[in-house]
Amino acid sequence: MERKNHPTLSAATLLFVYFAAMAAGMVELSLAAGYLTGTEAVTPGLVAAGAATLTGGLAFLAWSLWGLHRNTLVLARYALPVLALTAAAHLVVTVAGVSTQRSLNVSHFAAFGLTLMAVAGAGWLRRHYKTNDGGAHGQPRTGRLLAAAFGAAVVVASVATPGLAASMAGQHAVPHGEHGQSPHEESGQGSNPALDPGHHH
Repeated sequence: MERKNHPTLSAATLLFVYFAAMAAGMVELSLAAGYLTGTEAVTPGLVAAGAATLTGGLAFLAWSLWGLHRNTLVLARYALPVLALTAAAHLVVTVAGVSTQRSLNVSHFAAFGLTLMAVAGAGWLRRHYKTNDGGAHGQPRTGRLLAAAFGAAVVVASVATPGLAASMAGQHAVPHGEHGQSPHEESGQGSNPALDPGHHH
């Protein structure tokens, strides 16, 4: 029996897959920065972990951008196993951290969740459609597709943001309210001339 085509649902799922993969790639890159340029002494294990996360992050970003440009699930035969293996690796690191250090590595947990989202969405597309065209052969409804894209972006961002914030890059980021301020202003002095001891009327 031929499956019924749902171009709007297919296109929305495709966007969700690539949004999740793109966010996972950014978290991977932030993890790579922590492994390769962190404050801990560089060891062969950290270098290997940094190289793996750097390669994965760049690959996820390239795959998602290419897929969004083609509007199709590209290289699904290879992408799905890689995503699944990456999710498993992040799960192992997360569980190991909880069991040994009694702490949750938020960045690895976020990367696990994002890659799992991409695997689930891509697997659903492959299982339900003979041609993984993301709805390109149909006419998805614009309003529903935009709503689905917004919802997918919110869900992905809610997982990716804590992961990025918990990484080394996120911990060393300058707060938005402090951009462009001098050290004198950041200390709270100089914001009000009347309170400045060196100000004379």
